[in-house]
Amino acid sequence: MVAINKLFTEYHNNVLKNKEAHLKEYRRVFAEVQASPAKYKNKPVEFLYQPMFFSQEDFERFQQLTAQLLDILKKVVLQYLKEEDFRKHFNFTPLLEKLILKDPGYDIDVPMGRFDIFYPFNDDFQFCELNADGSSGMVEERELQHIFRNSLAIRELEEKYGFTGFELFDSWVEALLRNYRQFSGKEEKPRIAIVDWFSSSIPSEFLEFQKAFERNGCTTMIADIRHLTYRNKKLYYQDTEIDCIYRRAVTWEIIDHAEEVGDFIQAYLEGSVCVVGPIRSQIIHNKNIFSILHDPVKTPFLTEEERKFVEQHIPYTTLFDCKNKELVAFAITNKDQLVLKPMDRYASSGVYIGKDFTIQQWKELMEKEAERDYLLQQLCQIPKLPMAMFTDDDVRFIENNYIIGLFMYNEKLQGIYTRVGRKNIIGSIAECFTLPNFIVSKKL
Repeated sequence: MVAINKLFTEYHNNVLKNKEAHLKEYRRVFAEVQASPAKYKNKPVEFLYQPMFFSQEDFERFQQLTAQLLDILKKVVLQYLKEEDFRKHFNFTPLLEKLILKDPGYDIDVPMGRFDIFYPFNDDFQFCELNADGSSGMVEERELQHIFRNSLAIRELEEKYGFTGFELFDSWVEALLRNYRQFSGKEEKPRIAIVDWFSSSIPSEFLEFQKAFERNGCTTMIADIRHLTYRNKKLYYQDTEIDCIYRRAVTWEIIDHAEEVGDFIQAYLEGSVCVVGPIRSQIIHNKNIFSILHDPVKTPFLTEEERKFVEQHIPYTTLFDCKNKELVAFAITNKDQLVLKPMDRYASSGVYIGKDFTIQQWKELMEKEAERDYLLQQLCQIPKLPMAMFTDDDVRFIENNYIIGLFMYNEKLQGIYTRVGRKNIIGSIAECFTLPNFIVSKKL
């Protein structure tokens, strides 16, 4: 068993005792990252010269706890599908409910997800968010993992340790094709469309997934969801018939712009095309899921063990009603222990952490920003680690908050994605750096 805290210390000592060599290596790694497909919004991803290390025991713990969580979530999905009264707790629009109730044609409700977790390397972990709708970050993880695997940072540790990374592209192709075979009853490779909304250039991650599908024998196109056409019970992009869609277009945008994507919606509802992932993933993606899980009146189908898991590992969450004077007073009194967040947005957009604001600013946020479709949530204990941060001619180890994303492919843990930053919000709207991730074993 690897003592991970000791390994972090060894890494820090290696860098500090040979600053000049690591500064030179950092510049080389920086140049490689700049030239790689690791992009966010068409700009090279920001990163730290700091691998994230996990033991095999950590990974097995992630497997166990994601399995426990999925058992709970599958019960919620089943209840939604069979109980009309239960559906009312989600307050989805009639169109969204109709799309959710449509059987996708295969038995996995959430084919791809990234479950974000605060993990302080002990049992005091908490799930922060369940990204089950357009999950991303795979190309960043792959590229940083590859570049760091050949760096001085890792080479200095290889005499004592082995390092294993994660494969996130061909494994996704395998997962998607498994679902397509169940949908179609065919073994032939489908023609695939990766769909989203595009206003300018195509994200590098989509191009990398296209390469992976084509490497596995699937004709693959990248298509704007607005440009799909449905005729004679078949869905087309330009003049090419589509057998299977890898959906990256997020649900709330589809619902908000339904008039622009009518052909996609009709094909989906008529079951004319295999869509991976299905719209019903919205049941667990919508952040309201946490408030529902914490309400025993709404979830009598959970066992005592499952309820204990929710209480210990999912932050307490409730619907925020700015007209509820008692709730507003509670939110003001307990400002520093609370978060306001929208039910369904991404990249940390619209998330407000109470202790980052004055009382007056917090009141204004509740009155203006959080007027509707907001949740009030217990602030998780955000774990920290000292991490290497370079200036032009020096390196210091500075405490950074970190959050770990667990990539789930067809309900199987496939990889890890770590983001860090010095602010309480770790996301693209604030300071955010990506780290490479490795499972570490001790050499005999």
